Amino acid sequence: MKTHLRLVLLASAVVLPIVTSAQAAQITILHRFDGADGTAPPAALTMGSDGRFYGTTIEGGQFNRGTAFAIKPNNGHFVTLHHFASSEGQYAVGQLLKASDGYLYGTTMEGGDDNINCAGGCGTIYRLSPSGDFGTLHYMTPAEGSALSGGLVEGADGFLYGTAYLGGAHGCGTVYAFSRADFKVAVRHSFNCGSEGRFPMGRLVEATNGFLYGTTSEGGKAELGTVYRMMPGGSEFHTLVQFADSNSGCQPKQGLIQARNGDLYGEAEDCGSYGTGALYAVTLNGSIRSVHGFSSDGYARDGFGPRSELLEGPDGKLYGTAMKGGTPPQSPNRSGTVFSVNLKGDKIQIAAHLHGRSRWFYADQRPHTGTGWQPVWCDTGWRKRSLAWQRRCVPAQRQQMSGAPKPVRWPALFRSPS
Repeated sequence: MKTHLRLVLLASAVVLPIVTSAQAAQITILHRFDGADGTAPPAALTMGSDGRFYGTTIEGGQFNRGTAFAIKPNNGHFVTLHHFASSEGQYAVGQLLKASDGYLYGTTMEGGDDNINCAGGCGTIYRLSPSGDFGTLHYMTPAEGSALSGGLVEGADGFLYGTAYLGGAHGCGTVYAFSRADFKVAVRHSFNCGSEGRFPMGRLVEATNGFLYGTTSEGGKAELGTVYRMMPGGSEFHTLVQFADSNSGCQPKQGLIQARNGDLYGEAEDCGSYGTGALYAVTLNGSIRSVHGFSSDGYARDGFGPRSELLEGPDGKLYGTAMKGGTPPQSPNRSGTVFSVNLKGDKIQIAAHLHGRSRWFYADQRPHTGTGWQPVWCDTGWRKRSLAWQRRCVPAQRQQMSGAPKPVRWPALFRSPS
């Protein structure tokens, strides 16, 4: 039996989904954002208990401050659950958390009641029900942390944990705990801007040993970021890794995941064996190793500059994206790859290459029933007949291509076949 991994990706530009079997990705449009229901969705979707996916946009909507929405993956039924208002925050860039109480919890980078110490507000924590009941639960302060970007995780103790990019005792960010009982925030750690790192951006992960693990994007001895761990109560904080210009990468912009082998995996945007980013693994005690260095051929066919959170599929592989590179290598406007790699890092596969040329972009797309990848050129433009922005793809060699995508409008939600 073939194992498939269904991923739902958000895009304000064109993105190809990935699958785990020999069958390649085929794009299906689930929803087309039109501005009224939001635009610029920034983060991965969260699966709800009702089978719907939930997500956010950071612009558009009734007040042009973003929206929260739900969508059914089987038929694309889309519902705007909430329009963010001026007092509720803006830039909900973190992934929503489905908590054990059935609610969805999220954060915003801006908003709140302090426009003096934080331009636009220090950020908020909010709660959303699957039916759309919305409540702003907490306004952040500079002491607690501001510019919340990584989203929340639920700890075994019932608290919700997150990171703030700025603020705290030293102004370089915090790790905080949020209580759903009284809606209060407690700072668990303030980064010292030096050896501990500064400016955490990604989500935390609670590992099997009970520690919280996270990353900072800057700081440390080489000023290139760190990996740290701490107990949920704030004790036993320890900087495990101080990134340097090494094979393991540096300047991570996202958090870590714990894979089935017990190790933690992440993407680093810079450094690496070839100076174009890397995938790395860290043991729970802090031993780091390089999993994959991008652009080993010097042309970045596998991508460079990775900065997303990895996903472990049911096949045991890690899936991720690189924001630049791809094929053809001679193009100056390549726009990234989607890849999979095993935990050892010795087998990497590229599921999709994207390339931009003016308003045209280039993609390697494999027909649903075919056996090899075929290049296509696509563009987006205003179609007078349909009165809509649509995408049009033609084979790069002007040959008939089985399974070529139909014209679609974008920004859009995509899914891979089940």
